[in-house]
Amino acid sequence: MSITTEPPTPTEIYDCCVVGAGPVGLSLALEAANAGLRVLVLDAGTQAAKEDAAARAARPPVHVLDPATHAPIEQATRRGLGGSSWLWGGRCVRFEAIDFETRDYVDGSGWPLSQADVLPSEAAAAAYLDCGAPTFRSAAADWAGLGEVSLSQLERWARQPKLAARLGSRVAAHPGISVLCEATVTDIIINPDGAGVTHLQVLHQSQTFAIRAATYVLACGGLETTRLLLTVQRRLPSHFGGADGPLGRYYMGHLTGSIANIQLTDAADIRDLDFSLDDHNAYVRRRFTFSERTQRERHLLNTSFYADNPPFYEEGHRNATLSLVFLALSLAPVGRRILAEGIRLRHIGPRPRRYAPHLLNIAKRPFRAAADVITILRKRYLSPVRKPGFLLRNAGGSYALHFHAEQTPNPDSRIRLNGTTGADGQPGLDIDFRYAVQDLDSVLAAHQYLDEQLRASGRGRVVYLDAEDQRVSSVLAQATDGFHHIGTTRMSADPGDGVVDSDCKVHGMDDLFIASSSVFRTAGEANPTFLAVCLAVRLARHLSEELAAPAADAPPRPVEAA
Repeated sequence: MSITTEPPTPTEIYDCCVVGAGPVGLSLALEAANAGLRVLVLDAGTQAAKEDAAARAARPPVHVLDPATHAPIEQATRRGLGGSSWLWGGRCVRFEAIDFETRDYVDGSGWPLSQADVLPSEAAAAAYLDCGAPTFRSAAADWAGLGEVSLSQLERWARQPKLAARLGSRVAAHPGISVLCEATVTDIIINPDGAGVTHLQVLHQSQTFAIRAATYVLACGGLETTRLLLTVQRRLPSHFGGADGPLGRYYMGHLTGSIANIQLTDAADIRDLDFSLDDHNAYVRRRFTFSERTQRERHLLNTSFYADNPPFYEEGHRNATLSLVFLALSLAPVGRRILAEGIRLRHIGPRPRRYAPHLLNIAKRPFRAAADVITILRKRYLSPVRKPGFLLRNAGGSYALHFHAEQTPNPDSRIRLNGTTGADGQPGLDIDFRYAVQDLDSVLAAHQYLDEQLRASGRGRVVYLDAEDQRVSSVLAQATDGFHHIGTTRMSADPGDGVVDSDCKVHGMDDLFIASSSVFRTAGEANPTFLAVCLAVRLARHLSEELAAPAADAPPRPVEAA
């Protein structure tokens, strides 16, 4: 089987129908097919690397109530083979044990599974995402004297994060998988008893038809999955926890930014904070994180810190290379070929942009700047192992201190259907994405504790960029997400407190599952892609056991047409 342009016949039924061909859906499809299941993958987009303007315009409208806190939808989602991996930076991070546990200072925390339940899926997830091995602790020693601060946690990076070429081609070539693009699921038709799916209603090339399978997995991203279930709930208000229940609520992402620099006592210590190739030929980076005990004692939300360059757009860095990178990214046709639009806009900063001072910076060291940029581009785009970023070292040992922090579950941070519709008849969304005071306060407290431990160890200190009374405002000004779609179909043991159970099966349904970061109960400090793929692998194995998979060369089983 392969990528097809024709929908299945009315009498065909697959073991598993996966809705969505992004990193999660592709990984789940491969894992399930390798276990012997017959899999159909549907995606609303095409096989093309770019989503054209007409396709974007046809999407259901999305209204973001506060654009300052949430990225535009076109920067954060992508339909088609490869899905959001076209926009993904490639960062893979493990959720820590505390992220799954109940914390009395985090309302709504406590998953119905533990880290131990997820660990067996990590090797497969690392292979699908091409980030080497599931090694997330550095063998190098921590800095002495840091107390409850660790420098051993690793973030890993996909060798090539655009997954359509490698992972997508494996899916398309698998004999047990069929892929149908330009197939939009417009409705889920539920059995009269309310406990099972009769079929999916699918729009393909202006024709509507039914797709039937033994099991259905929604892997079409957090926003689209939530929209689809809200559409069903509008017709069946008692489903998915009820109209006033958890569906669409607890929408989370992360807080990220820089409100301080890290000043190293020994400038040579930056080597421990830079990107490096590990024994598995993948790039890794060490970050500052806090022990579970410290998080609980100080009521800290999970937070990581890493060293970074100063903002490219601030000409005061007086660095010719950074200024040349800024100018290149500022040219939209060039910058969009280098970085995803959301990342590009963050690097070039707000308007008005001052170009003359950057040209002066470049004029002081033009040949060095050109040589540096050529090296950066070669390692990022001409190497089979893509270098995810660069850190320009300096003799002064001062670097931007970047934070990536957890956001608390908040039932008032939510997604709703609105009164608009797209070209495919799908309802539009209102996004009411909210940060809480606790989120902001925790970021400041985390900086304070890191500063205390750096000073106590003699390795450095935190140097704030703003006066103390302005720091909350600085965190809030940088607090924006919309790329990490977490929490809106959250996992729970109690059907009244969530949408899916610990196996990602929708409460009250026999054959409907969700594979998405939207099932996370808490956000942790980690980027969600790696855990989302781990849960997809775990789900695929669960489905293969439940279905007692037929032989791989067996045809789809016939059923009576509805």
